[in-house]
Amino acid sequence: MQYANGGDLRNYLKDNFKKLTWGDKKRLAFQIADGLNYLHNENVLHRDLHSKNIVIHENNAKIIDFGISKIQNQSSAYIGNFGNIAYVEPKRILDSKFPYTKSSDIYSFGVLMWEISSGCPPFEDCLTENEKVALICAGKREIPIPETPKEYEELYIKCWDQEPKQRPTISEVLKEFEKMGFGVNVKNKIIEGMNIIIIFFLNYIY
Repeated sequence: MQYANGGDLRNYLKDNFKKLTWGDKKRLAFQIADGLNYLHNENVLHRDLHSKNIVIHENNAKIIDFGISKIQNQSSAYIGNFGNIAYVEPKRILDSKFPYTKSSDIYSFGVLMWEISSGCPPFEDCLTENEKVALICAGKREIPIPETPKEYEELYIKCWDQEPKQRPTISEVLKEFEKMGFGVNVKNKIIEGMNIIIIFFLNYIY
């Protein structure tokens, strides 16, 4: 995407991580959560949320690539695992027929929160995809980064819970970000640009 001057999130973190403050990291995570909130309010599931599908434009995060997105309750079985396995709902790794829901996107978001906190892709030390699968399905997760703000760490741990019903909804996630100082006032400043790109892809889906 030529208009995303910061590239995708994976490379943005690689190039800029040492310059990012915790405030910057929280802001990026909040912006992704806010975009996901827009999708979920429209009953749209992204289903392939990872750091290559987040782009940075003028230091703001935007969700892209809605190629396998679906409207929730749409008549589609959607069988099969897509995307990067490190971000995939554990129960879908074990059973491809396990229904993909909003909580599956929340799981992926939790992994993204950890990636933003660390500057590294999840499970990058694993030699094979099978090794990642074994760890994730066993309930293993990446270790929190030292000095991670407690409220931020607790939130992504809730998001990547092994049990879908134990994960927060996106509205609950946003409430936690409000406690961190990212709420309506911040959102009003950044949402316009984010919604433009999301609306474009929503129109494509519909």
